[in-house]
Amino acid sequence: MGEDDDGYPIRIKLKYFFEYMVIQQDDSPLYLFESSLEDRKEGKKLLKYFDVPKYFRDDLFSIV
Repeated sequence: MGEDDDGYPIRIKLKYFFEYMVIQQDDSPLYLFESSLEDRKEGKKLLKYFDVPKYFRDDLFSIV
């Protein structure tokens, strides 16, 4: 889910994250994010089943 103050990864079981999402009322809720999925062996397997939705295919950061 991210990193702690010392840079170590924070991990949580998906079932507990789902529970959190149902009951949370945070102004800035936690979210799942994986920025380097393609660098991991397991991630490469998952990516072959993923297509970027058509609304997100353009690199909008290149415009700014």
